[in-house]
Order: sequence, then C-alpha cells, then structure tokens
Amino acid sequence: MRQSQDFIPDAVLDTLFKRLPQAVLEDRLQAAQALARIRGFRYLDDRGRARTIDLSIRPWLLTSTQLRFFSDAIRLLAGALHQVAALYRARADVRSILRVSEEQAEWLKLQPISSDGPLGVMGRMDSTASFGHSGWQRDFRMLEPNAVGVGGVHYAPVGCRIVLDVVDDLLRRALPGLRVAPTADPRQMLLGELTLVARKIGTPLRRIALIENTDYTTGTDEFGGLARYFQDIGLDAVVADPRALQLRNGRILAQGKPIDLLYRDSELGEFIEMEQKGKRLKAARAAVRQGRLVSSLIWELDQKSAWEIFTDERFARFFSPMHRRFFRSHLLWTRLLSDRQVTDSRGRSVDLLPFVRKNRAKLVIKPNSLFGGEGVVIGCETAQRVWEREIDQALRGKEDYVVQELARISRESIAHFDGGRAVVHPRSTVSGFFFTSGGVGLVGRFSGRTVVNVSQGGGLIPALWVR
Repeated sequence: MRQSQDFIPDAVLDTLFKRLPQAVLEDRLQAAQALARIRGFRYLDDRGRARTIDLSIRPWLLTSTQLRFFSDAIRLLAGALHQVAALYRARADVRSILRVSEEQAEWLKLQPISSDGPLGVMGRMDSTASFGHSGWQRDFRMLEPNAVGVGGVHYAPVGCRIVLDVVDDLLRRALPGLRVAPTADPRQMLLGELTLVARKIGTPLRRIALIENTDYTTGTDEFGGLARYFQDIGLDAVVADPRALQLRNGRILAQGKPIDLLYRDSELGEFIEMEQKGKRLKAARAAVRQGRLVSSLIWELDQKSAWEIFTDERFARFFSPMHRRFFRSHLLWTRLLSDRQVTDSRGRSVDLLPFVRKNRAKLVIKPNSLFGGEGVVIGCETAQRVWEREIDQALRGKEDYVVQELARISRESIAHFDGGRAVVHPRSTVSGFFFTSGGVGLVGRFSGRTVVNVSQGGGLIPALWVR
C-alpha cells in the first residue's frame, strides 16, 4: 500500500485468502469458531437453542483517514438526531411523522431535555459504507438510526480479538511494516458515556445495572458478557429486569444494592407493556426523572421516519448547511407510509400511495420502529400483487411503516463452512457505526440474504485499524 493512499484495496486481502491452501483456510475457520464458542459469541433462536454467530476471518481494514472521516460524519448525524427531540416538542408537523402513543408521550414528559452536556446515548447508525475502494467516501448511504438496545457492543470487540488471534500472521504478511489494531471498543465508549452522565448529575460511578426484559429468552446474549467486562475493570455491574428494580428513599436499588446509572436494552414499549400487566415501574420512572437512564428516553425518537425530517425541504431551515449537505449526499429518501402528498427525491410533489405502487422496484417498505430486519419488504424482490398487498396490510396494521429508497448493498467474499467444507462466497454486507457523546466505533455484518441482520442468520465482520 502506498503511504499516500487513503484506503486499503479489497484486493490486498482477497488475493491473500484466495491463495490459502484449503487445509489452512479450514484450520483458521475452525479456530475462529472454537474461540467464538468459548468467548460467548452466541445467539439464541426462537426455541431457546444457542448457535455460535458466524464470524468473518477476513476483517475490514480502515485507515486513519477513513476513521476520522466517519467519526466526523456519524457525530454530525447523531447531533441532528438529538435536535429532533426539541423539534418534536415544538412542532405538530414533526409529531405527525415521529408518532408515539399516549402512554409513550406520558413517559417522555418525565425526561429532562438539555442542549448541553452528554447525549446520554449508546447508539448505532446502520449504513452501506464499505471501505476497500476509491468511492468509499462518496458512495455510502445511511440506512437507519438505532439508539436503544443496540446489538454488538460486546460482540464487536470480542470479534476483533478473535480475528487478531487467528489471522494476525496473515495480516502482517499482507501489510508489511504496518500495525493492525482493533477499532474503538464500544464497551469503553459506553463506559465513557456513563462517566459523562454521572458527572453531569453529580453522582460517583460505582455501580450500574444493565436492564433487560427477562421475558425474552431469545436473540443476542450480550449483557452477561458486558457485566463481566465492567466487573473486570473495577466497576460493579449487575444484570436486572426493570421490574426487579426497587425505589427506596429516592434511591434506585438492584439486587438490594444502590445503583448509580442504568444502561438499558429494553425499549419504552416494553416498559409500558409491563405496566399494563400490573407492574408499576417506579424505579425506572425515577431513573428517567433523575437522568440516570442510558440511552435516555429522547432517543425513543430514533424511528426510521426521522430520515423524513432530514430529507424533506420543509424542515431544512432547522439544520446547518453542513447537516443539509450531508443529508443530500448520504441519506436515503424516506417517508412515513400513509395516504398523503409528499415530495419525492427530486423535490416534486406526489401522491405517496400511487407513487409507492408504481415505483416498486426502487423502494423498500419497513416497520418504523421494529428491529432485527423484521417485516422488511424489498420491492425488486417482490411480485407487484404481493407488493400492493403488503402496502395495504401496512396501512391497516397497528405498526407504522416507512417507504425508503432502495439502497445498493455491497457484496464481499466471506469464507464459511458449507457441508463441512470451507468455501468463499459473496455475501451482502452492511456497516454499523456505534456512537456516544465522545466516540464512534464500527462493526460489520454479512448475510446470504438481502436483509442483513444477525437475527436473520447473518454474521459479523470485525473492523480493524491499520495504523
């Protein structure tokens, strides 16, 4: 690689892995799988059975230039998303796009909003960014925001460590004279955010609760690993169900011990459902009022329809010229799906439903607030009659949907086992940028399907920094 080059061509690692003898490739894959099992790299399916999450032993390689660029870009977008909370409270037209129930609105009123200090978030922005080509800075598009209960905070750094353990010698061979290290550790980013929030509210950071809904026994399994990590570095951490928290003399307790801050996997909808079933969450409500909950409730407005706020000229005046340039270049045109007039990606006024029916091959329909790839319908992979049926069902259902411009997803060569034999096949890939007040991290995901998600059977790609 030339010293002046701001990216590392995909061919550097593609050539290396293609030349590996079959036995060596299988040996490295088996070693990575064994370490993944040992280090808790697992997903629980709908029947509660654990599977080891697939891990690409061919990592992404990013230069310092790329890391700086994406750090600036994601911070810019996170700042815009943070502004949405104030717009939501002030403007009815924003509330018509970012919809919340009466119960959610009642909880949101508990949350103090401040324009200064930490963002109070551990989030992830998903995108199409890929890094081994000359268009890396120009071609990426941001898919959607996720600011509550994001996956990969534990898996991403563990995956980096596994790949360095398994293929570090190959990386040194491919990149002579250069040093390779993990990108930013999202566990450290989370710790940094908790420290900032604790400082803002004037409390020491001695003990935290990682809260999750124990009714759900499937999906990613990260909180145990996160708790052990924090305990190993000297911060007392417990995993608790929101219903198990107690409130005593204004103090929040978990397992009988005072808690300074709460980091949540649970979404607000889960809190509401628990209360509707008869469990008053006094301690969780107190945590919101006292500013002790991360991610704070303002990040419940991380709906996919937030992209409509950013891509509709009606709202452009609320954002800086730098924001608007980024929105035009890197955000996908998105509209909340309903029977109304909107502007298309060229700024022309259109009737949305006829427009969506006519332009099936260029569009995607997604649930506005669900995650894990659930309910996503890709127009170009769907027959017209099925597409129209999906539109009608989306309009009748309880869940809001958005329609979004179809993104071009990268395809990369990923080694995996197929019938006991190591093979290298093209896989769809997406990138997820972790963000807090003070940092940006990265994890990649891959899948044989167009919808790329671990819950849909996908795997993870470690992101490494070439120093």
